Amino acid sequence: MTQHTCLWWEAAQKTAPRLNKFLPSKTDVVVVGGGYTGTSAALQLAKGGAYVTLLEAKSIGFEASSRNGGQALSCLHHTLAETVKQHGRELAAEMFRAAVRAADTVERIITEEDLECDFVRCGSIEAASKANHFERFKREQESLHESANFEVILLPRGEVRSELGTNAYHGLMINPRSGSLQPAKFVRGMAMAAERAGADIHEGTRVFSIQRLSSPAYDGTRFLVRTERGDIAAKEVMIAANAWTGRILPQFRRRVFPAESYVIATEPLSDELASRLIPNKRVVYDTRRTLAYYRISPDQRMVWGGEIAMAGASPKTNINILRRGMTRIFPELANTKLDYHWEGTLALTMDENTHAGQSDGIWYSMAYVGHGVTLATYLGQQLANAILGKPNNNPFANLKIPTAPPYEGKAWFVNIGKVWYRFLDMLS
Repeated sequence: MTQHTCLWWEAAQKTAPRLNKFLPSKTDVVVVGGGYTGTSAALQLAKGGAYVTLLEAKSIGFEASSRNGGQALSCLHHTLAETVKQHGRELAAEMFRAAVRAADTVERIITEEDLECDFVRCGSIEAASKANHFERFKREQESLHESANFEVILLPRGEVRSELGTNAYHGLMINPRSGSLQPAKFVRGMAMAAERAGADIHEGTRVFSIQRLSSPAYDGTRFLVRTERGDIAAKEVMIAANAWTGRILPQFRRRVFPAESYVIATEPLSDELASRLIPNKRVVYDTRRTLAYYRISPDQRMVWGGEIAMAGASPKTNINILRRGMTRIFPELANTKLDYHWEGTLALTMDENTHAGQSDGIWYSMAYVGHGVTLATYLGQQLANAILGKPNNNPFANLKIPTAPPYEGKAWFVNIGKVWYRFLDMLS
């Protein structure tokens, strides 16, 4: 019987609950959200000497930060060529370089804070689902070299089996700077590191709204953060709630929206089979719009996510969709037992870009489009540096965010978008 729980939770360190702690009436910085963005920001703020209070509605890393595929990617969601079309060559190159620094930031934090989270700089594979996608790889390789001085490795179809035990792909693009980690261990580890540095973390504390004071108080207090456990006055506020940002800041209610991603994990595979499927233990994703992402876990399981699994469908339906996708690539897993299935909520915008900056004096960072392990961690640190008055690098600041259709709760149009993407996948 497949367990409906996240594989990563089972192996992550258990931490003492941070419930019903004394809630301060005043602080330097309130950080709302205890995922990668929030814990990274709290760590940097506390190490910079700020009195920081982190408020998490549930528990640290409860949503996407502990439920993702553990791919620490050193690239953007869009290709560099697509990013250039959207933002121009100079800004696009700076965005890509930030994504590379983001992967370096993850490794630096893990090293400096001595976090045990199974981090490996294994590299990532983007697999060409169609022949013309490999031709696109060639153009992207040239763009990355010319615009960002970044080198990737291309393998044509005849060499795919040196990296993946399948004949399903038309070639591969390898990014040697990406990594893998155990996501729940990483986010919980960052929270503990933040506490060691002096951050005050509260779980089970939902924020209802942020009120900006008509004029700053004598001590620099500018905001009143209203929570279910009382109000906190703060000089600065950072919203790190990702998909739920619009519930706290009305100006984002139709700018950012939640989307579900679904994941399965097999029983542990034999060393021989695991090595045959992904010989170099890289993390993998394909070029479809309704892409699959997968890897071998530290305990030798195939972890498979994405596909066209739908919000609102039965667990059995989504499990079958994911299993079919997995066995299409690796037929030898057809009779392999599934031990876990789970889902996680990520944040999207209509332009599928990351966004971070300030709105009405409130800091925010959100919408990492599957790259949150690295980008969320990086931007949490960069926004913390900005709050501390230190040099920072945030090329995602103040980008225009397009409006999404009206919705309540679940974003109804996400499933429609997946069906449309599947149709486009059949055409190109």
